[in-house]
Order: sequence, then structure tokens, then C-alpha cells
Amino acid sequence: MSTRQVNPNRIRPIDLIPALSGLIGKIALVSSFAVVWAQVLNITTPDFVFKNVQIELIIGSAVSLIAALLLPNMSPAGTLAPLVVLIPAMAGYGVHPFVLSILVGIVGIISIKTRLFHVLISLSGIISKTSITMTFGISGIMLSLKNLQSFFGDNMAPLFIMIGISLISFLILMRKNITWLIIPISAAVSIVLPLIFGFSIDYAVTTTLPNFNPSYWWYEVWGVGFGFDIRTILVTLPFAFFAILLWAIDTVSVQAMIDANYKEDEAKEEIDLDRSFILAALRNMIGGTFGGAQTAALWRSFLIPLFMVKRPVRYSSILLGILGIIAGFSAVPIKVLSFPPLIWSVLLFGIFLPFINVGIRNIINAKSNVNRISIVIFTTLGVVFTPILTWVGAVVFEKTQKRFLKNKD
Repeated sequence: MSTRQVNPNRIRPIDLIPALSGLIGKIALVSSFAVVWAQVLNITTPDFVFKNVQIELIIGSAVSLIAALLLPNMSPAGTLAPLVVLIPAMAGYGVHPFVLSILVGIVGIISIKTRLFHVLISLSGIISKTSITMTFGISGIMLSLKNLQSFFGDNMAPLFIMIGISLISFLILMRKNITWLIIPISAAVSIVLPLIFGFSIDYAVTTTLPNFNPSYWWYEVWGVGFGFDIRTILVTLPFAFFAILLWAIDTVSVQAMIDANYKEDEAKEEIDLDRSFILAALRNMIGGTFGGAQTAALWRSFLIPLFMVKRPVRYSSILLGILGIIAGFSAVPIKVLSFPPLIWSVLLFGIFLPFINVGIRNIINAKSNVNRISIVIFTTLGVVFTPILTWVGAVVFEKTQKRFLKNKD
């Protein structure tokens, strides 16, 4: 991805769409990381998840705001969502969350400076991109529906109505080529309908000002200390390398969305990957120092709607940073945006369904039935097992296919 400035003008109301989506996505994903870490480490600290979301939101938003003001083509540093499923395995091996944060930052910077990261990305062709896009889309939809069903329990009527209204809206907007409007529509529907059916939003906040003392976080909140010893570092290092591989896979899915939303002759704002991932690496170390549970990557829940509205990254990033800081320090917006129907509806219709839409279009436009079948197979591997299998399998297949066709010619 090269750096190219497009349509440099003032902030517009439409820039709020990616900012709102990114804010909701951040709260959902950091909550997921914090919940899983708390489960595997038996953390019983009151409000652990809320405090973690608050500290991560403030740090991530502040870093993104500063970066947007200084450099126009940098992606905000978000959350590496695929890594959350590996937290139980990492904890079982003795991985320490703080050590992981620092090592991911160090290994990430080294991989970018040595160009290893770009080598990993360049291996991916259309089959790899489509398979990964479909894998993330299907896995995300399954996760969203599972969490929505868990929230509504036996009262399924509002869930079906909510999904029905949002789905019909998405299809209408897709025909009119304004699918980015699904984010505010699904957000409104997912708040109003549950309230009508008797559900309520918990506004209660026990504390508003976050604590930025690393010792407080790692000794009192997490209760695991800083964890820096040779054994822990050696155990954690392979998972840090694995996170960088997930960075590359995550980037492939973002590239697929860019290709799908912009025509070949259409001017586009492309992300400076080197600076963006160095920012993610630094943000990861900062967040880890102050007790954050997440692992950083590109802010995907921000970027996908951004490419849909086709606006410069800088303006939405500025709004995202401002909104995130306000939400983090005031705390109450975190409670509102943590409302499960809101979180999972916006992610379902604003992020995961567009992934599926792009994947299906690529499958239809594939050059051969062999390519279509291979995409389905690799997608299935990713959904059932891990996206790593999807990416590795698709890359090997593409290289083998390319070599075979070359020898045949």
C-alpha cells in the first residue's frame, strides 16, 4: 500500500460513521480480551473488564489522535481480534500478558524494519485474500449471533425483529450503493427495539478516573506482577512471532476490502503500512505497560466502514480519537456502547456482513471452478480450525498453481 492523499478537505458528518463503528468495535474487542484473560488467570478484581476497556480506550484514542494530527495516512492502532481465541492456550504455556505486549511491540518493529512483514503480505493472491475475508466474515457472524442469542435468552422475538429490520435495510442500502448507512441504522434499531421489549442499559459507573500506575495494574488489578524472567520471555516469544503473522493475515483482509470498494481508476487513500504497524507496535507496549489486556493491530472496525464511505483516514481518525478520549474519561458512554445488542449488531452488519459480501463477489468473479472450490475449502478450514490454516493453505495452493501453469506453458 503506497501513501496517497485523496480529497483533502474539512471534516464532514459522514466521517462520524467510521469513528462510531471503531469506537463500538474497540469496546467489544477489548472486552473480549479482558474477559478471557480474567477467566484463564482467575482474576476476581471488581470491574476488571470495565477498567481495562477504559484504560485501553483512552490510550488507543490518544495515540490515534496524535498520529492523525501529525501524519495523514496512518491507520489507527486497533485490536488483533483473531488472537483472542488463543489466550487459553497461551496462559496454559505460561505466557504473561505484559511480557507479550512488550515482545509483540519489539518483534513487530523488527519485522517491519527488516521487510519480513511485507514478504508475508506479498505472498497472498486473490484466493488467499478471498478465503481470509470469508473466514473472518463467517466466524464473526457466528460469534455475533451467539452473543445476541445469549443476551436475549428465551425472548427471541426482539432478536428476530432486530435482525430482520437490519438485514432488509442492509439489502436496500446495498442496492443503492450506500451500505455505510447500515452502521447508524443498526445502532439505532439495536437500542430502541430491546428497550421497547423491556431490556435496559446499565448506566451505573463505580469510578470514572483511570489509574495510570503500572504497579497498581500488574500487582493489584491483574495480580500477576510484571513477569519479566528468562523462562517467561522464552515461552512468550513464539506467540509474539505468531501475532506478527496474524498482523499480515489481518492486513490481507483489509486489502481485500479496499480492492472491493474502489474501482481500478478511482483515486483512493491508501494506508502507510510501515508507519501504521510501527504505531501499533508502540501502542501495544504503551497499553501493556498500563495494564491493557489487548494486543494491537490495524483498527479493522474503523477501516472497513472508512473504505465504504471512501473518505480520507485522517478526519475520521481525529473524530475517533476525540470521541474515544471523551468516552474513556467520562466512562458512561462505555456503558452505553457496551450494550450487547448494539455491539454485536454493528459488528454483524457493519463489519462481518460486508466481509461476506466481498467474498461472495470474488468467488463469483473467480477465473475457474477450481479456484472457487479451493476458496470454499480454505474458508472452511479457517472457520472450523484457525485462520492460519486458511492463509497457509491458500498461499501454498496459489504458488503451486502458478508454478504448474508456468511449466505447462
